[in-house]
Parts: sequence; C-alpha cells; structure tokens
Amino acid sequence: MNQSALNKERLSVKRTPKGGVILRYARCLRGYTQAESAATYGIEERTLRRWENREFDPKWNDVISLVEDVYLLNILEVIGKINDDNEHND
Repeated sequence: MNQSALNKERLSVKRTPKGGVILRYARCLRGYTQAESAATYGIEERTLRRWENREFDPKWNDVISLVEDVYLLNILEVIGKINDDNEHND
C-alpha cells in the first residue's frame, strides 16, 4: 500500500466519541433528565452533569452501564448515530 492510500485510510477512521458526549446523546434520545438518570443509576446528579459537560471523564464501564442498563440502548448503535450526526453536520 502506498503512502497516499495509507493517509486516506487514516482519514476515514472515525474516533470514538468521549464518554460524556455519548451519555448526553443517549440521555436525550430517551428523554431523561439528568436527575432521573443519576437517581436511576445511583450517582449524584452533579456527577452526571460533570461527565456530560466534559469536566471529568467517566469510566467506560459507567458509560456502558448507563447507556445499556438505564437508557436501554445499544452502546455501539449510539456511537454509530453520533458519528452519523457528526458526518452530516460537518
């Protein structure tokens, strides 16, 4: 593979969104408030707010648990939707 083909391949690779972005997107998809989400998951609302505002990065097990167990969504589908939305907004 030549250098320009490698560069094109690298450009087409999508990065996984940050955990806070995933959490906010999934929460909004389901129509939950931060208070409802935090109470259901058993954390303080302020913690979830800080994660969503990207003040702190949540652990991936928290991201996956919130998305799949609280919002009842598939984490990979949520990431795909975020990437699709970003692609259309670029």
